[in-house]
Amino acid sequence: MLRTACIVAFYGFLRCGEFTVSKASQFDPHINLCIEDVVFHTDLVVLKLKQSKTDPFRKGINIQLHKLGQLICPYTILLEYIQIRKELSPTNQTDPLFITIDKKPLERQYFITCIKKVLDICGFNSSHYNGHSFRIGAATSAGKAKIEDHLIKTLGRWTSDSYIRYIRVTPASIKTAQ
Repeated sequence: MLRTACIVAFYGFLRCGEFTVSKASQFDPHINLCIEDVVFHTDLVVLKLKQSKTDPFRKGINIQLHKLGQLICPYTILLEYIQIRKELSPTNQTDPLFITIDKKPLERQYFITCIKKVLDICGFNSSHYNGHSFRIGAATSAGKAKIEDHLIKTLGRWTSDSYIRYIRVTPASIKTAQ
């Protein structure tokens, strides 16, 4: 689950609150991401977010995650995850998309704690990471890949130019640009 949530969060430029809940007991299938909100097509999977920070009228928004044919592919990993979920236990379409080992909806704090533990084990300073790190990483990676600004803004669903704050620039990049 953790691997899938991380990859989907990164490729979807997701806010932590778009794929986690504050408290498991507060999960609401009318608001939170459910199995039914994942629709597979031939070359892409669509995540249907029922609400988002930049969706004040709660019309919902569709996020496309394309089949990449690479080692890390959001389409493939999400497909595998859902297949494993269905094999392990029966699922309802309104069940939470991401669940913990004890089958509870994925809580924000639990997700962040798990990520920090993995980072510590890998030798990274986990204090530099938080729930927004995947969104920041996605914007930074897009910037490094020379994706045009308006596309980064679209991919991250930013309504203002605040996305620029998310793009981290290294001293080496500044040197190269000069």
